[in-house]
Amino acid sequence: VMSTGTLSRSYSDKFLPGQTDYDLFLNRNVDWLTGPFFKISYVIFILLVWGLLHISRYFSAEDSWTATNVIHGVTTFIIFHWIKGCPDDSTQGEYNAMTFYEQIDAGVPWTNTKKFLMLVPTILTWISCHESNYKPIYTIVNCGLFLILIIAKIPQMHGVRIFGINSTPGIDIPNGLRRSASKDE
Repeated sequence: VMSTGTLSRSYSDKFLPGQTDYDLFLNRNVDWLTGPFFKISYVIFILLVWGLLHISRYFSAEDSWTATNVIHGVTTFIIFHWIKGCPDDSTQGEYNAMTFYEQIDAGVPWTNTKKFLMLVPTILTWISCHESNYKPIYTIVNCGLFLILIIAKIPQMHGVRIFGINSTPGIDIPNGLRRSASKDE
């Protein structure tokens, strides 16, 4: 005999306090971020990039940390904050207007995963600035990149497209609010 208390309730759970509209779908695009090995793998990959740059003899210690920070910053900005949508067809386009970062944890702010993703550029920036003895050019590059990455991650920027950059007509901008190409339309 199966107890009804052990059955999961998928649709009605949406209406519990703290749930979002997107809880009905398992978003396989971002669910792997909460897995047990994501954080350690992420840190190991960053250290691998730094190690490869450092042993290449083309970079000094200060250059290799700054290069690692720049590579990490540009890569994560493109993946987390530029690419939108979900390649999984089962979501039926529910995530088409959302960036990868906005999809994490169904958009709930300040989760452990999002805190970790804010902590990594913070630590990388600190290490890069410290290793360069806070030389002005390194500090400007590292802190400038840090500001771009952190501002993109704060909860107040969820769904915001500054000056319409990276907005998709018909998805982010309703069709009635789009500018016409000519006055005849």
